[in-house]
Amino acid sequence: MVASLYLTEARARALYVCSSCQSHIARGSVYFRHDPAPYAHWARSQRSSHWCRECIMASDPGPKDQYSGRLRVQAIRVLEANRPQGFRESAALEPLRVELVSISSVLWQQLQTDASTVHQLSPEQFEELICDRLFAMGFEPKRVGAANARDGGIDIVFWPRASVPFPFLAAAQVKHHRNLQRKESPATVREFAAAISGHPFNAGLLVSNTSFSADAQWFARERAKLVRLRGFDDVRRWLLGKFNDEAEWREIPRSIELCPGVVVNIR
Repeated sequence: MVASLYLTEARARALYVCSSCQSHIARGSVYFRHDPAPYAHWARSQRSSHWCRECIMASDPGPKDQYSGRLRVQAIRVLEANRPQGFRESAALEPLRVELVSISSVLWQQLQTDASTVHQLSPEQFEELICDRLFAMGFEPKRVGAANARDGGIDIVFWPRASVPFPFLAAAQVKHHRNLQRKESPATVREFAAAISGHPFNAGLLVSNTSFSADAQWFARERAKLVRLRGFDDVRRWLLGKFNDEAEWREIPRSIELCPGVVVNIR
């Protein structure tokens, strides 16, 4: 049994079993992974272990390390009398059960039935929803930090999950508002464009649970070519799994004229 767990928050690439409570961790859901030190992996054949969010959050892990981004959790031995049937001897955390809101399991059906539920989510939940939809599109999303934390104007970094001939790195900023009438202004687009320009990003995605003003749309179209704006209507479409809708191509012209007389049809 390890004395401490050094946990990395990630999305499950396969179906895992929680090392604490033995519950299934669904593919695509957020969980925590403990990777042993290289020497332990080689000398003692220790393997990575997987931990569901409920068990880790119940242990009150505290903030992530500012440099590695990992959580350090002291492992505790579970008293024999309190172990549930089938509990593994190698488990390191007492399986205290808490109710944790999960976009994937608790709210998903309601969101698909009534997209306006998006406005009732917390900023954290809305960011997690966008991560979930990016994952469904085939990307590997990674949240930079907690909602409302200082993150340099970037909330999510994502890249293609599968091997592609031309890999790219993209960033997303997620805007959540309680006031449904509020529209994102050109200042929001300008600041996000400036934020991604200082990093090796190939594209930027600015997502809001409301909409964008006409000036903001103009600025993104004419002055921030790498930025794509997606509002509530787009999020509603993503909830239904419509990722290849014609609206997703709205920034891509049907044709471009490279020089007089030379026109290339795009779509």
